[in-house]
Amino acid sequence: MKTYYVSLKLHSGIHTPFQADTLFGHLCWAVAYQEGEQGIREFLKPFKDGNPPFVVSDGFPEGYLPKPLSAEFYITDPTAQKEAKKREHVALSDFNLVRKGEKFEPHPDLSEPFRRITTTHNRVSRLTNTVLEDGLYSLDETYAETISVYLKVCDDKWKDKVARLLQEVSKSGYGGKKSIGKGQFTVEEINEFYEFETVKEPDGFVTLSNFCPAENDPTDGFYKTFVKYGKLGEEFTFCGNPFKRPLVMIRAGSVFKTSQPPKEFYGRMVQEGIAPQKPEVVQYAYAFALPIRFPRP
Repeated sequence: MKTYYVSLKLHSGIHTPFQADTLFGHLCWAVAYQEGEQGIREFLKPFKDGNPPFVVSDGFPEGYLPKPLSAEFYITDPTAQKEAKKREHVALSDFNLVRKGEKFEPHPDLSEPFRRITTTHNRVSRLTNTVLEDGLYSLDETYAETISVYLKVCDDKWKDKVARLLQEVSKSGYGGKKSIGKGQFTVEEINEFYEFETVKEPDGFVTLSNFCPAENDPTDGFYKTFVKYGKLGEEFTFCGNPFKRPLVMIRAGSVFKTSQPPKEFYGRMVQEGIAPQKPEVVQYAYAFALPIRFPRP
């Protein structure tokens, strides 16, 4: 599969983290609006069959990638090792060193690339056009100039299709609160990416997206889990119960040992019972996998 770099320039704060499953959901809605029910069925079929024509990463601040959870094995300075544990992201150069199993020292001048703020809003009565007495509420927003998303495709036809779909998504915005202007972005560039350096004799993978393992996926590794509380989007929001069932996922940056050279992707589509009100809904949960040298004792 070819790897592409997608640069998204943000024009507002984002209320929803750029995660692969959420971004994939937006692409699905763009397909549904453009091609109808038959189109979305055909679009989803290879993913449901375990042969995705493309996989997409989570979104990261430009120049950064998720810190592989094996990174501490390659830091020699105890003080730097302690500092590295606090970081969620590393520079691309450090990311490649960890993948190759080489010693490194984290860049000391790298600060947290996301800027997070809390803004206060109020609710207005539609009857009196005045602020409700208990109408104040807060929203957590995240800011970054540019978000980097990585894309693996089986052929350029799919790269072009994803590019068109992203342009459609950009017209309405990404994630929660887009109706009040959050999640606004433009697609700046989509170029083939060559900066994930070659790893000699890889025996593991690091994931650039949150995912749910398939039945035969590797289990030996360093990983973190979290519970995803998903929600249906667009007109499905008004179906009566827009909430998906909680789903345990493995975080981006997790590292797994493989018994053979790693594959291009792992994970699966979660297809059963994810949305009680809409049984046809599925959840994208593929891992964007990159080869890595698994740490030796």
